[in-house]
Amino acid sequence: MPQLNVPGSGHVGPAAVAGWQWLPIPTVSYRTRIQAAVNLINSRIKAYGPCNSAFRSLPGGRSFAQVWSDPAVWISYDPGGAAGRFGATLGNEVTVSQYTCRMGHWTLVATIIHEMAHVDGADGVSHDAEATLQKCLMGAHHDPGILGQIQAAPKPGAVASANRAGSPGTA
Repeated sequence: MPQLNVPGSGHVGPAAVAGWQWLPIPTVSYRTRIQAAVNLINSRIKAYGPCNSAFRSLPGGRSFAQVWSDPAVWISYDPGGAAGRFGATLGNEVTVSQYTCRMGHWTLVATIIHEMAHVDGADGVSHDAEATLQKCLMGAHHDPGILGQIQAAPKPGAVASANRAGSPGTA
């Protein structure tokens, strides 16, 4: 499963890109909420067939379980607290926002699944990453207004971020 970027983990996330940061998860309460989300994904979603099939149809071609089991994937923290700012992905580096942490473990589950779809190659301009929620037992959290957005990155690759379409100042 993805590793959590916590103080003392030794992980150094990417430099800030397009306003997104990949920092260690700063507080015990946020670490507890993110760990609760990880536990829910492990127990309810990782082995769910329709979710694995939806992920296999993404450009990376891996099942959700394969992406989830990749030890090179890290989950970090972004201090952005604006409503509608959920998470971002740069390669195997996922960050979840303060806003998402404040919303609780179910929003974290949905955001992490969405970001895992970007890890598996979902582009940052379509609804493909968000659409995986409908197949991964998170249909109640699916939002047709959420798109990934690609922003220019200072190194190869791009940042895909989950924001409500049309939200000013996001990504």
